[in-house]
Amino acid sequence: MRWGPSGRPSHAFWDCVALDPGTVTLSTAAIVSMVSSAAAAVVGTYGAIEAGHAQSAAASYQAQVAANNATIAEQNAQYATQAGNTQAQAEQLKTAQQVGAIRAAQAANGLDVNSGSALDVQSGTKTIGALNADTIRNNAALQAYGYQAQSVSSTAQSQLDTAQSAQALTAGTIGGMSSVLGGASSIGSQYAQYQLLGALNKPPNVFGPGGNPGGAV
Repeated sequence: MRWGPSGRPSHAFWDCVALDPGTVTLSTAAIVSMVSSAAAAVVGTYGAIEAGHAQSAAASYQAQVAANNATIAEQNAQYATQAGNTQAQAEQLKTAQQVGAIRAAQAANGLDVNSGSALDVQSGTKTIGALNADTIRNNAALQAYGYQAQSVSSTAQSQLDTAQSAQALTAGTIGGMSSVLGGASSIGSQYAQYQLLGALNKPPNVFGPGGNPGGAV
């Protein structure tokens, strides 16, 4: 190594080890830029996958709610049918009691309960009672049909939400992969640009054999 008069390394030494500040700055910026792109790709991937899981969970919840609604609607349809049958039977018993009371009154008045107008009155009462019972059953059937339609609609909604749940997971995975590929493409593009600019070239070896600048001894 060559030393100056003051016992310090000569100017030739510092000339050998001097680095271009512009090259150092550009190289640092290149590395920071690529690291930032890689970090952004990682964050984007995680965010896309997490968003997919969140959407999937929400869709699964909605699917379960719809399935529960379908079950409730089907149960309501059964209850409506049962209630209608019970009410119709009650109406028939009521009609039978009315007919019995009419026959008793007719007999008490000395009328022939099996012919003529007395029988017509009994028949009319039976007809009205039968119509009332049929009306009750029809109303119950309509109500049950409405519940069954709700059940079918809720079941379809549940199936749709289930499909959306699966699609959300797939979309999240695809989004994550796209983020990775996009990040890799960005980093590759940046790397190529910085290579052209020489920002990633290794600095020259200013020390020669033996660790002396420029090979000086």
